[in-house]
Amino acid sequence: MNFRAAAGAVLLLALTIAPAVAQKNYGPGASDTEVKIGTTAPLSGPVAAAKSFAGYFARINSEEGGINGRKITVVTADDGGAPAQAMAQTRKLIEQNGVLFTAASVGTAPQLAAREYLNDNKVPQLFPVSGAAAFDDPQQWPWTVGFGPSHYAEGRLLGKYVSATLPGAKIAVLFENDDFGKDFLRGAKETLANGASIVAQQSYEGADAPVDTQLASLKASGADLLFAFAAPKAAAQAIRHAAAIGWKPRIFIPSIASSISQVLQPAGLENAKAVFTATYTKDPASPNTAKDSDARDFVAWAKKYDSGVDPRDSAAALRGYMTGALVEKILKAAGNDLSRGNILKQATNLHDATLPMLLPGITISLSPTDYRSIRQLQFEAFDGENWVPTGNLVSE
Repeated sequence: MNFRAAAGAVLLLALTIAPAVAQKNYGPGASDTEVKIGTTAPLSGPVAAAKSFAGYFARINSEEGGINGRKITVVTADDGGAPAQAMAQTRKLIEQNGVLFTAASVGTAPQLAAREYLNDNKVPQLFPVSGAAAFDDPQQWPWTVGFGPSHYAEGRLLGKYVSATLPGAKIAVLFENDDFGKDFLRGAKETLANGASIVAQQSYEGADAPVDTQLASLKASGADLLFAFAAPKAAAQAIRHAAAIGWKPRIFIPSIASSISQVLQPAGLENAKAVFTATYTKDPASPNTAKDSDARDFVAWAKKYDSGVDPRDSAAALRGYMTGALVEKILKAAGNDLSRGNILKQATNLHDATLPMLLPGITISLSPTDYRSIRQLQFEAFDGENWVPTGNLVSE
């Protein structure tokens, strides 16, 4: 080959390679070999979601060599569940650990405390472990993207479900006197119809407050349905005390209070029969999903990468596992453009995406103007041993 021909070949090779090289765009925490993600949680307490999120990527790294050839490093910081500490640890994750974004960080108050800093610095705050509707506000907080139905959305879907299946129901409401309980109540009131109406309501203060007095007052209303918009301990108390005073309404408990071992067993499994709740995930412990490939994969993953998970009480672990799968999908779509802006773009441009352990018919959709990722729920009733689906999916 003469000099001119050789030079031409080199130029052609350079032109061929250049576009691929030019497409690489790395933000902090990203390189040819690694992507660093930050998460905060109270490491001395119930941190199943954060631990499972990290465990999801431990499997990805071990069995698949990472994503797009890059290992995923999850940097977990202890915030003690305190907003001020969450803010300090989030700042450290960004400014010292150099993570690309945060994901699956635990707690409403801690993540609300970190939200302004992350938005001011244009760092994606993806899928906080919280049911607060405040994380679904793209107009004011575009860099914060929630996951799953909020408490408000769950309340709205509950109102629709009861209106369709229990027309004319007389409803008593027990609610925690904070944003959690009030969001549920606000959502339910907006969608109740067909003669179903709230005839009495009582609030309680704080997760550890007794609710016996409130239950006695609500029984006197003559209601045949009880909405217990309560944290797990209060939900268990409500179910147990309703039985103790001879009141037998249908009882709804929120998805976050649907643990069999932590809520229904303390309430008494016999007392809990016919209690109903809502979900968007498959139950890995249910006989109905024993042969489901998603459920088998989840149980096998948990045994190897998150051995503390009890399949009968896996809601928090499922949250971490599924947000891990969603972040995997986002990183794959981002390709070699691992800038913070492109991570946000990919996270907020999902249409009917599927995830492992989502119930059939439920998908993930996010757009730049609508951060409500899941808009459908399946209601289910407790049969004394397991949760059993009742009726069809309810959609917004």
